[in-house]
Amino acid sequence: MNKIILALFFIIIFIVSCNKQNSSSSNNKKEAVLIDVEGTAAPESIRLRNGKLYIANIGNTGKANDGFFLCVNEDGSNPIKLFEGELDSPKGFYFITDDIIAIADQDDETELAGNVVLANVKDNTIITKLAINDAKLLNDVVAIDDNTIAVTDTGKSRVYIIKIENNSSLSIVNTIENVYGANGIAFNDGILYVVSNGFMGAENTGYIYSFNADGSGLGKWIDSIIGSGGLDGIAVYNNKLYVTDWGEGGTNASIYVFDISTKEQLEKIEGSLIGAADIDVINDVIYIPEIPTGLIKKIEL
Repeated sequence: MNKIILALFFIIIFIVSCNKQNSSSSNNKKEAVLIDVEGTAAPESIRLRNGKLYIANIGNTGKANDGFFLCVNEDGSNPIKLFEGELDSPKGFYFITDDIIAIADQDDETELAGNVVLANVKDNTIITKLAINDAKLLNDVVAIDDNTIAVTDTGKSRVYIIKIENNSSLSIVNTIENVYGANGIAFNDGILYVVSNGFMGAENTGYIYSFNADGSGLGKWIDSIIGSGGLDGIAVYNNKLYVTDWGEGGTNASIYVFDISTKEQLEKIEGSLIGAADIDVINDVIYIPEIPTGLIKKIEL
């Protein structure tokens, strides 16, 4: 009888242990590694392109023309400043070609209105600017195709669909309303994904929203708030969504990983992250700008 009880005891211990392992597998304490980059000032967005890291810096004085870009090697060396004195407060950006990027640039001196900027990183030149005078914090950019981009407006809870003609001019062709607290944006297989937060007072935030490129089908991708609800960046990689959450108080940021097909949360990556903003995920590496600390970090998957 005692042997039977003992055997049952070990079976229960084994089951509990397995359950603990399964429950903890969704939380991953991958340590973020610092990339030594000099000259950052509130880095908000990052992209790896042709072996170079491009970093949008909001700037730290709050004055006009304070924003800029840094171009560095993957190890952070050889920093080169781009567009110095020509941007106000650049947030998200996206590569249209190897040389041309579209930037969401907030104008601090006009009550958060802003410009969508087309710029050439090779020539270090601004091509054109599209003023959106009734915007209230332009935030992130993604390309839908070679001639179309989508830009989020956090304060107005909007997404603007913008046409690019001959890589030289910009025009709004559609505006999607009620994308509450629209922040980071990504595009995959015909669908736009937008993460939201309520730091500008919007309600119904902390969700991932999704809709078709023509604006139809808008709704919550998952009907629950993600993490603390302080969502910022989003990226698509290998049929997965990577979403940054600043966490409570912004001092314990994490990255949530979802399967696009099943919407299942696969992972919650934690560890030494503060104010993780608009990330890039490429070549099995997450590149992370931290606005409050001014640091650039990476996590290998």
